[in-house]
Amino acid sequence: MDFLIIRVNKENFPMFDDMAFFRKNGRERTEDERKEIQDYTAFHLTLEDENFYVFAAQSNNQFVGYICAVYLPKITRAKSKGYLYIDELWVKPDFRKKGIANALMEKADVLSKEMDTIGLRLYVNADNNEAISLYKKCGYDNKFGESLFMEKEWKFPVVTNFP
Repeated sequence: MDFLIIRVNKENFPMFDDMAFFRKNGRERTEDERKEIQDYTAFHLTLEDENFYVFAAQSNNQFVGYICAVYLPKITRAKSKGYLYIDELWVKPDFRKKGIANALMEKADVLSKEMDTIGLRLYVNADNNEAISLYKKCGYDNKFGESLFMEKEWKFPVVTNFP
């Protein structure tokens, strides 16, 4: 299978949004839904953040998987080097087991080395055996034993239209 790993940017964000729609709804957008006016301003601002990275796998003029990563410096380290955190990795079900997730992880490796980070970190559900297997193949180890991923979400609407 042929695919390219490319950085998501302002120009290709609508294609990324189509993939995100599929992930959320389990189906492709209809032509009527595609014609709706989309204001991507807030997303474009996020993509311009120098510490935030999104790469997508493109096959046949569509995005079929993506990886999001965030750089966090460590002030306690020499030269404040930090870690690149993998926040999300996802591939459309019909495109799994074709090397896409591995290629996206390799792209994160390359980015981390280019940034001269200490390394990469990620969280994974302990019962997600397929993901754990992939991460182990990519050289990740469980260095912290049993741990919890904790989250706090705001219960009120978050404004996404920035001035």
